[in-house]
Formats: sequence, structure tokens, C-alpha cells
Amino acid sequence: MQESIKRLKEKGIRITPQRLAVFNFLKKQNRHLTAEEIFQGIKKNFLGLSLATVYSILELFKKERLIQEIRIDFYKSCFEVKTGFHHHFFCKKCGKILDLEIKPCKHLKEKEVEGNIIEEFQGYFYGICKDCRENVKGRKS
Repeated sequence: MQESIKRLKEKGIRITPQRLAVFNFLKKQNRHLTAEEIFQGIKKNFLGLSLATVYSILELFKKERLIQEIRIDFYKSCFEVKTGFHHHFFCKKCGKILDLEIKPCKHLKEKEVEGNIIEEFQGYFYGICKDCRENVKGRKS
């Protein structure tokens, strides 16, 4: 909790119970969550909390680069606390989103390409995850 308060204060964000709850929930879950999933996860602790409030908090955190928005699934946005450059894999069968640890290319390391400064990067791969792949293999035997 103290680490979360410190991170928010470093960004000049006023500490509120709702903001702390959103940030801590994202950190604790450590996966890609929709605003609706975050709302469902914390609403029991906050009477009167609205989905709109959660979206406002997420926008503030995004603006201050505390979180990252992932748009790998064209039907929804997901959010995560991991903000460094990294790739994602979307399973077209189960909908799971995975972080991929792929060595960054020269341009990402230097945060520049053809004289342009790179501030954000989102690399997406689409296919069938290893769990779904194993399930398909298991049925054929």
C-alpha cells in the first residue's frame, strides 16, 4: 500500500481511496484487465462508485504513465501496470492476453526511429496460445 501511495505522489496524483483501490487492484491481479473487471473487483468496497469514475481514474493513470492501455482485442481495452516496451500475444481461441519477453530491436532500445522519438510501443501477435494448442492436440489422440 505504501509503495502505491509513493508512486501516485511521485506523479503528483491526489490520493483518494478509489484511486488507491484501482491501482492496487491492477497491481495485485498482475494481468490485463478491462475497466469493467476492475469496477467489479473493487465496487463492493465503495458505495456509489461508478464505472465512469473507474474510467476517469484509468485515464488519469494512463496520462501519467502509471498504467498502459492495451487494444489488442478490437472489442475492448485492457489495462496493465507494466508500462515498459513489451509485446503481447492474443489467443484467438480463448481470448487470453499474454506478455511476451522479446528482445527489443535497436529502435526500441534507442527510443528513436528515423529521427522520430518513440514514446509508446505496442507490438501484437495473434494466434493460438500453448494451452489451447495442447487441448486441441489432446483431443486428436
